[in-house]
Amino acid sequence: MSSATIPPPKPSPPTSRPIKLEPEEPRLSISFTCTVKDCLTRSTHQFTKRAYERGIVLVECPGCKNRHLIADHLGWFKESTEDGTLRTVEDLMRARGEKVRRGRLDAGGVVEYSPDE
Repeated sequence: MSSATIPPPKPSPPTSRPIKLEPEEPRLSISFTCTVKDCLTRSTHQFTKRAYERGIVLVECPGCKNRHLIADHLGWFKESTEDGTLRTVEDLMRARGEKVRRGRLDAGGVVEYSPDE
């Protein structure tokens, strides 16, 4: 009887499958000074454009840890948004007579402010 050695199976060639990447969701940023008594911490926060335009955005002050309502399109905080009629921080500020400035950050890191509305 002869003893035959069975060779190991050859590895199959690697298959390449295209990886489907989701497009990066647009992000917005807000910079403000906390108005809670004795805090006055200036901070910047980022969130998705979708959350700002359709959902709820709360940001936490790094100084006093207070949470600030930035947008409420779901009506969860009606007591803070005049029964839901003022949905964003921009609406709330304008209703109080405060100035709102919008801008874009260019590739060089420079903020370009939009003309006043």
